[in-house]
Amino acid sequence: MANLLKSASETNILIVDDTPDNLRLLAKILELQGYIIRKSLNGKMALQAAFRHPPDLILLDINMPEMNGYEVCQQLKASKTTDQIPIIFISALDQMNDKLQAFELGGQDYITKPFQELEVLMRIKNQLLIKQQQQQLIEQNQRLEHEIQERLKAEAEVMELSLTDELTGLYNRRGFFWLATQQFKIVQRTQMFCCLLFVDLDGLKQINDSLGHEIGDKMIVDTAQILKQTFRDSDIVARLGGDEFVIFVPAWSRNTDEFYPRLQANIDRFNQEHNYSYKLSISVGVTQCALNENVSLQQLIEEADKLMYEHKRAKRLGNH
Repeated sequence: MANLLKSASETNILIVDDTPDNLRLLAKILELQGYIIRKSLNGKMALQAAFRHPPDLILLDINMPEMNGYEVCQQLKASKTTDQIPIIFISALDQMNDKLQAFELGGQDYITKPFQELEVLMRIKNQLLIKQQQQQLIEQNQRLEHEIQERLKAEAEVMELSLTDELTGLYNRRGFFWLATQQFKIVQRTQMFCCLLFVDLDGLKQINDSLGHEIGDKMIVDTAQILKQTFRDSDIVARLGGDEFVIFVPAWSRNTDEFYPRLQANIDRFNQEHNYSYKLSISVGVTQCALNENVSLQQLIEEADKLMYEHKRAKRLGNH
């Protein structure tokens, strides 16, 4: 794992000791190894130096006037800027209680004075390696999290594309059956009423033949917008294909006869506001699932489709 470690010339170490001789000795040992060394003679200077330019590691003396090493460590660990910096305590104190307090406050290691040069170098190297490995693990986890989020986003987009109609933005046949089947099960389980409407555009073939498919597509898009405006967000509005639309209305207990007048009013308003070369016209079939009625979603669609054709036939005969 040594290849994970930053080179000495890239590694910044802060030494904190109120004894100048100790500072010089430690600095010399580490500089000979190529480390970048910064020195502080007291806790206040050490905190300022660490906050201004966080080092890779801190060698921290415990016995210092005004602010001891424990207090410095507490402040370093309390800041997001410096809380991840490994701290190696250096002290002449060799009591177990002193070492325990150092570790409890967040110190990573403890070296007793007088120290041995090889021991100092090995402990520093170990702590830098651990930190580097931790950083690499954090970065790997961040990359993994990013990749997971990207994949979920891509899957959601694919799912949305596979469930929606490209022309209108409504649910397509697959999307309708996927959502409506779930809703229909809930309706049956809770014994609530529901309605299903089958909507068909009038005269689309003639429009396509006389004015072109671009105008025909516009009629389909306009109809889709009117349907979205007429029904609630909780209703499932879909284009089954061509000029056929279907709407599943869960939890509906009012009169089904009011659907067509409301739809027709919105279409009349649209035709008045837009002086197009065509007038929108639709035929509608509405069916309701009653309580305790053993009926399938497909049967509801077939019944509504049949009622829609009866409505279309009545309109041709002049009876709205």
